[in-house]
Amino acid sequence: MSNGAVSSSIDFDAKQKALGLPRLTSRVFLDLGIWMASFGLVIGLVFPYSLIVLGAKETFALRPKVFVFTIAAGVIVGIVNFLLARGVVGKKLRSLSSSMRYVANALQIATANGDQSLCSPETCKLSEDSADEIGDAARSFNLLLHTLANSHYVEFATNTVTNSLAEHLVFEELARSCLTNYIEFSNASAGMLLVVRDGKLEFGSTKGLQLDLQQVSKTLEPALASREIKSIDIPEDLFIDAIVTTFRPREVIAVPTWLGGTPLGIIVLAFAKPVPTETKSLLAGFQSPTAVALNNALTHERFQLLAAVDPLTDAYNRRFGIARLNEEVSRSIRTGSPLGFVSFDIDHFKKVNDTYGHLAGDQVLCAVTKVARSMLRDGDILIRTGGEEFLILLPGAGDADVHSVAERIRRTVELTIVNVGDAEIRVTVSLGGLSCFGIEGRRSEDILNDVDICMYDSKRSGRNKVTMAQPLGLVQKADPEFFEDTARATH
Repeated sequence: MSNGAVSSSIDFDAKQKALGLPRLTSRVFLDLGIWMASFGLVIGLVFPYSLIVLGAKETFALRPKVFVFTIAAGVIVGIVNFLLARGVVGKKLRSLSSSMRYVANALQIATANGDQSLCSPETCKLSEDSADEIGDAARSFNLLLHTLANSHYVEFATNTVTNSLAEHLVFEELARSCLTNYIEFSNASAGMLLVVRDGKLEFGSTKGLQLDLQQVSKTLEPALASREIKSIDIPEDLFIDAIVTTFRPREVIAVPTWLGGTPLGIIVLAFAKPVPTETKSLLAGFQSPTAVALNNALTHERFQLLAAVDPLTDAYNRRFGIARLNEEVSRSIRTGSPLGFVSFDIDHFKKVNDTYGHLAGDQVLCAVTKVARSMLRDGDILIRTGGEEFLILLPGAGDADVHSVAERIRRTVELTIVNVGDAEIRVTVSLGGLSCFGIEGRRSEDILNDVDICMYDSKRSGRNKVTMAQPLGLVQKADPEFFEDTARATH
């Protein structure tokens, strides 16, 4: 029996109980026909006596022919009523039952192969053309279709977002993918993803929104702390950069992302229209997979950083630094922009260790590194290539820039005092500098060799100075024995 038939059976059972009528069979319409025919039979038996009340002669009203006629008429009326009810009501119920079976089959197919196109609220809806229980059943059925469609869409969207996020471990790629999916499935006009690093919000990815980070942080920190999806006040300067024009959004919502008790980030979505409740519920389903993916990406990022950074000085270690060097050399070749190098070494560092101990030597290394880092721009790269040897990459820096950076480092280190207990330790550094254009065809090792020659020239000629390289290609390749001899002579 179909769901519609079951529902009708339950309704009829209730009416029968209310009337005190027992169930006669297992079929609703058969029961209805029996009761209608019985009612017609009773009417046929009673009708002759009502004729007497109306003034008919008893000899006429109680004649057998009259009884047979009235009983037959009552039974016929009951049967006709039954046929009309079955034709009118039954047709509607059969349509409802057939639609439910079709939807059930469509759901089975969708579960098996994921095809959700067989039944939609538009293609499977029933006509709501009556203002009675049948019309109410049709409206309830259409509401069920709409709810099922929303449920399938939420499941599809959540699975799509989850699978998409699972494909990315690098944070930048994950942030772009995450924001794209949020905008697509919520029908937002623009969006922005911010991530929590060291307790502060930082931009992760943005699409169509340009905002001041400090202003955004003040607005979003309360929303992040609440852990709830909510509308936020729209900043005065917030506009959506559309393809054709820019416009001010009607509503902006914030979707915080937490994992346990740790805030990971927040997604900001701007809408051209007010956001329906269903959209907020959909975004709520994205929060858990987003939190897991963000946590994995940030953890991977931290591990990558730990693997790339020297734990004592926080400079890049040699392995990662050489990889970055090769990237910058390739970028310089591709863009035709200059690339600057500064190589420096702490003078007489072995003497510091021998005199004050290795812990003091570590403090000196950290102090020199801090000085060097303070002279660099965002995008410049500091690498610890050896015990007390460092390399700086300066993208876009010409000869004058390289020399200026190296000289500032030399002068500031010379003036720096490292206090170790009661001792005041002063050190100097020897530096070599190089800037080059047109390095295509040259290996990174050759360039490092050139700048190291300059640094060792500084050591050999008195230390605490900067030596710039000759024009690229004129610097003589260094003999490995020269480096070994110079290192022994200068430490």
